[in-house]
Amino acid sequence: MWYWIVMIILIAGSAGMLAVSFDSIKKNKALAAAGIGGRSRGRKDDYDEEDDYDEPPRRRRQEKAPEEPKRSAKKKRRQWKIILEDIDSWDKYSFTFYDSVGIGRGKDGSIYEKYLPITGDGRVSKMHCVIIHRGDKLYLKDEGSRNGTYLNGERIDRPVVIQRDDIIGLGETRLEVQKILRESAED
Repeated sequence: MWYWIVMIILIAGSAGMLAVSFDSIKKNKALAAAGIGGRSRGRKDDYDEEDDYDEPPRRRRQEKAPEEPKRSAKKKRRQWKIILEDIDSWDKYSFTFYDSVGIGRGKDGSIYEKYLPITGDGRVSKMHCVIIHRGDKLYLKDEGSRNGTYLNGERIDRPVVIQRDDIIGLGETRLEVQKILRESAED
C-alpha cells in the first residue's frame, strides 16, 4: 500500500516539474521573440575564434530608424581580447578592449581602458606597464616602473610586440599570454 502511495506522489511530482519546465520554456521563447532580455538573436561573437554553435539567420521586424549621418568614410574601431594567466597562481584574466590594458599595484587604473591590479606583489609599481595596440599588433610598454618590465626574460625599454605564449614579468609576477584575439573585419 505504501509503495503505491509513494509511486503516485513521485509520478505527480515529476509531472508537475515537467509542466513548470515547459511553461518556462514557452515564456522564454515568447520573451526572445519580443526581443526582451538576454543575448540578441542571430548574433555571433565578432572574434576570430569560432563559436560552439551556429544559429540560423532570422528576419527582424523592420522599424524606421532615426536618420543618422552616413559614416561610410569613417573606419570602424576594432576590439581586441587578451587572456592572461598568472603562472604561479593559475589565475586567468580576460580583457576585451579597444586601446589599452594597464597592469600595476595601484587600485585605481582609471587612466587605462581596462586595468589588472596585482595586489600581492610589492615589487610591482603602481602603474607598472601597459598593453597597447598600434595597427594590427599588441605591444607591451613599461610605464617607468622601478623594477622594470620583462618579456620572455629580457628587460624592455621600448614598446615590444607581444604574441601568444609570451611571458610578461613584473616584480615577482609572471603572466603568460594565453590568447590574443582581434575582432574580425567586416567588409
